[in-house]
Amino acid sequence: MGRISDEDVARVRDATDLVSLVSETVVLKQKGRLFWGNCPFHGEKTPSFKIDPTTQLWHCFGCSRGGDSFGFIMEAEHLEFPDAVRRLAERARIDIIEDGGPGVPAGRKERLIAACEAAADFFHKELTTSRTAGATEAREYLAARGFGSDVARRWRLGYAASGRDTLVRALLSTGFTRDELVDANLALADGASLKDRFFNRIMFPITDLSGRAIAFGGRVVGKGEPKYLNSQETPVFRKSATLFALDRSRADIVAQATAVVVEGYTDVIALHEAGIPIAVATLGTALTQQHVKLLGRFGKRVVYLFDGDEAGRRAALRAVEFVDWLATPEAGRSRVDLDVALIPGGMDPADHVAAEGAEATRAVIESAVPLLQFAIDTRLEGHDLTRPEGRSAALVDAASVLTPVRDSLLGKDYINYLAGRLQTDFATVQRAVPHARRQPPGAGEESTTEPADMPVRLSAEIKAEREVVRIAALHPSVRARARDLLAEGAVADETARRVLELVLDAGSAVDKDLFAFVSARDRAAGEMLSGWLVDAHEVEQVEYAFREVAARIKEFALGRLILSKNAELRALDPKRDRQAYDRLFGEIAEAQRRQQELRVHGAGTTDQETEPIA
Repeated sequence: MGRISDEDVARVRDATDLVSLVSETVVLKQKGRLFWGNCPFHGEKTPSFKIDPTTQLWHCFGCSRGGDSFGFIMEAEHLEFPDAVRRLAERARIDIIEDGGPGVPAGRKERLIAACEAAADFFHKELTTSRTAGATEAREYLAARGFGSDVARRWRLGYAASGRDTLVRALLSTGFTRDELVDANLALADGASLKDRFFNRIMFPITDLSGRAIAFGGRVVGKGEPKYLNSQETPVFRKSATLFALDRSRADIVAQATAVVVEGYTDVIALHEAGIPIAVATLGTALTQQHVKLLGRFGKRVVYLFDGDEAGRRAALRAVEFVDWLATPEAGRSRVDLDVALIPGGMDPADHVAAEGAEATRAVIESAVPLLQFAIDTRLEGHDLTRPEGRSAALVDAASVLTPVRDSLLGKDYINYLAGRLQTDFATVQRAVPHARRQPPGAGEESTTEPADMPVRLSAEIKAEREVVRIAALHPSVRARARDLLAEGAVADETARRVLELVLDAGSAVDKDLFAFVSARDRAAGEMLSGWLVDAHEVEQVEYAFREVAARIKEFALGRLILSKNAELRALDPKRDRQAYDRLFGEIAEAQRRQQELRVHGAGTTDQETEPIA
């Protein structure tokens, strides 16, 4: 996918009315200038979700989420920012151009998707109506797997005929071009002519999150190689970022907070038809970190469901390489728990649910164990733990699994677990865990503000600092003096400091322009800012209010300075370190004098108090 220009992002934002967008899923009532409703992102009976139609911003004062139209659609449909822009562009019927990388104009992509949609319809008609031997054999195979005509219709299954150019001729006759068929990987160039990419195969449409066909998986009918053939990557299809049936599963994955990953299309269909609608499958590739991140947008638990044979166990062990920082408590709202379950008897998921029933398969899923535990236990099984040499080799083998999470709380828990299994101590295992060669994905890039769903009790000091940020956000006239507070080191709260820095970097921007600037650089900071902008209480006597709260912040800063210098003073000997002791004593006395002056005179002294705090 290419980059969407800032101009197109602005066009889409300007064309989207937030009240209209939210009203499609939330009942809103107007109270004064704001619209109120029950937050769609957490359960509540008393409305705390507000929209300001003037600024086109929303904020929920229950769960602290907030933003603009893009932020709403990202939360509502679990999309990344570029996909949210595309979604709202489609809603507003705006044709956007994506620059750079492999991206092509949105209009071109729509043509490729339309070609895949037409192919899906053609394949489905062939399966359901053709009387050829190949189509008949395809229907018989599906029926033997328990997939009758109703299942074929619900899943839009199809059949690619044995002819050399059956699909090509059909799509060319409806107006698709040679280049479009090749670019969509529906056809292959054979000299001057085209030939079908798929033939004599049962066809499984692969869809995007909107349910539109973007690629295909084909299973050969009868004998032939390869048994399964998938579309190659195209401008509208990336294997590492697509999962079979995720469009059907995502609502149930959100509701159950769990996704089940299997290896085959028929496994997914069998589980869904049996009433387990949280199953998805990879597309001829191993599960990637992009897949895990994608699933993490919908559920916080991913269960790998593998065949219980040796191949299934090997696949489960390979999956451990995708355990990274997202599996740790430190990931906060982005955390994804990775579990694994093996089906007994060497059966695949489709066979198991057919033979044992849905409840038995659900029980297997529920019995899933953490992937790290499974990997450690499996590696330990390969060693003789009754002998010192076996325990030593097992330690080296199993400890390497913990490298990606070595310094996290999760890593420490599993170091203790492994120590217990090997009857040794924590320090010995910790030393055996290799250091990661690189930082965990995203390390150093995370927002410094708290996750929106983390309850925090704010001290009076932090409240005062954030009030300064709020006033500065609403009133550009005080931003220069807020910058002075930053320069003096008077703002200690990391969150307040980060948001204030962004507000100051935005120059004189206000309202939705300020939000757009801040949220583009730090989404969590944007969520905090949206609350102030949506619920913007009028600040009476802005200059006085700012001076008053700035005085309190300086008083708190002086208190911190006094505590610090008192600690230094206690470390000195009044006789041996006389000169340093007297200097520190004088600095403390001066800080106490300035602090007392602020307490007595408050805002009236703030303008004269120009020397740095420390």
